[in-house]
Amino acid sequence: MNDAALTDLLAACRAYAGGRVDQRFNAAAQAFYASAKAQPKIVARAARELGRLPPPGAAILANMLGTIIEKGGSVERSGAAVWDLYLAWLPQIHRGFSGRKELSARQRQLLDTFQLLSQSAVSHLSAMPQERKQAADNRGLMTQLAELQDYTPGAAWVRQVLMSRSDALLVLHLPSRRGFRLRYENIVNGFHLFTLIQALFGETLPGGRAPNRFIVDMARCVTVAEEGNDEPWWRYQTVRPDAPGPVEISGEAPVETIARIDGRQVILLSPPVEGAALWDTSFFTPQLFAMPANVVLEEALTAQEAEEWLAKLGVQPGSQETDTP
Repeated sequence: MNDAALTDLLAACRAYAGGRVDQRFNAAAQAFYASAKAQPKIVARAARELGRLPPPGAAILANMLGTIIEKGGSVERSGAAVWDLYLAWLPQIHRGFSGRKELSARQRQLLDTFQLLSQSAVSHLSAMPQERKQAADNRGLMTQLAELQDYTPGAAWVRQVLMSRSDALLVLHLPSRRGFRLRYENIVNGFHLFTLIQALFGETLPGGRAPNRFIVDMARCVTVAEEGNDEPWWRYQTVRPDAPGPVEISGEAPVETIARIDGRQVILLSPPVEGAALWDTSFFTPQLFAMPANVVLEEALTAQEAEEWLAKLGVQPGSQETDTP
């Protein structure tokens, strides 16, 4: 194993004070990348050094480890160490903003380099579904991220990772009485999901249109989000055991709140109501290019399957619109 590559990089990390890297650091980084490609175990050794480095050096090394993950490296070698470092820094920064005093020198140093560490955390978490679920269930952690997201993008990015959901979805288009099994990936809210459902179906369903590629590319994290609006082509409803009829799906609500029937989330599409709310591209942000959002078609239901589902949901033949009580 090329110990020299790791030794030189660690020395460069200890000397790094933030900002742009110098020629010496760049040379050490390139040598490390080459060594990691030839001998991947060196990545695990580098990850073990994160906690021993000063914050600027730890953050830039973590960021390099995230780059290796994005290029196909194994998350098992560095994921736990990067996430542990993030969890160690986050409460220190949070205490600085939750208190009445100015940030300490240490807290300011952590904050200044937090963005680099957060980029790495996103890259690693994108390949760590079990850790994402555990973290999302940690109410204290999610509260800290929510309270810090307006102060540092590093908190907003990781919060978005932990709130993103991927799941199976059944869509029933009431006017045509057609049904589809879909799967959505890495989506947080209903409006984002609506845009990508519309992009998937386009003009193939009554009431559909040619998708606005400008909007769709932003929704899929193909391009950086700019100002823009989307509008509903259909009315988005679901059914719940506690409600006597179909109920509206809130575009602002988390996608996980969409009701499930037989283990699969269900959406009913019908003609839109007049004056239905538009939504803007802020519902697609913060964008996670390591975890792009999408909706894909798994299969179309047969006519019989669609009718069975509609009967199960209490939608009678000839129903084209559903009214919320």
